[in-house]
Amino acid sequence: MKLVVGNQKAYLQKSEVINFIEKTKSELCKNAVICPSSLYMEYFKENSSYILGGQNVAMLDTGTATGEITAKQLKEMNAKYTIVGHSERRANQKEDSEMLVGKIKRLYENEITSILCVGEGREVKEQDSTKDFVGKQLIDVLDNLTKEEIASLVIAYEPVWAISTGGAPSVTPTNEEIADVVSYIKDLVNDKYEVSLKVLYGGSVNSKNIETLNEITQVDGYLIGGASVKPDEFNYIMEKCLQ
Repeated sequence: MKLVVGNQKAYLQKSEVINFIEKTKSELCKNAVICPSSLYMEYFKENSSYILGGQNVAMLDTGTATGEITAKQLKEMNAKYTIVGHSERRANQKEDSEMLVGKIKRLYENEITSILCVGEGREVKEQDSTKDFVGKQLIDVLDNLTKEEIASLVIAYEPVWAISTGGAPSVTPTNEEIADVVSYIKDLVNDKYEVSLKVLYGGSVNSKNIETLNEITQVDGYLIGGASVKPDEFNYIMEKCLQ
């Protein structure tokens, strides 16, 4: 069974959250992780059967972190997963490897699984440097973690050039491209750290391409953005991932 993680970002308003929960109450969705806006985590905790996740966590587990949500707070909300190092935060909040290490350690201390995102932009892809870039992203973080902390991770490979934003048409790498990078990630972590990890694929995953993506045996699941806020589409994706 694939691990499906829905990153709802800041898409939904309160009424839309309630509508999404009502239309996705099923046996299918109890196996999915939903990472809502922190404002709406309580709604998912109380009114749905989803596994709850966070979109971000504070690097320091202290009270002086205005606007942040701490690992302890996430744990109290019964969050089981949290996204770390999403490309949007790397770009917009200038999150670097040192910050990501701190976040992962706080989550590990609170028994929450980190979903560490890696992925290259268009320029890197065109230079045929994807593996070098992704490998450095991984090593810069994993070299600063214990073996136990590494073993607690899930990796999400999200090529930045494939993420649909601002109304731009979605682009999906070929199955061969995805399989090649995911295999590289697994081999790197296994060879260098002697740990086997699940690797998810993210980047314009939707109801139209899920069956094709499911043919990639190396992929252990998906990190889904836009499609994770559309009830019918998300239900369809879950149905296909449980077959």
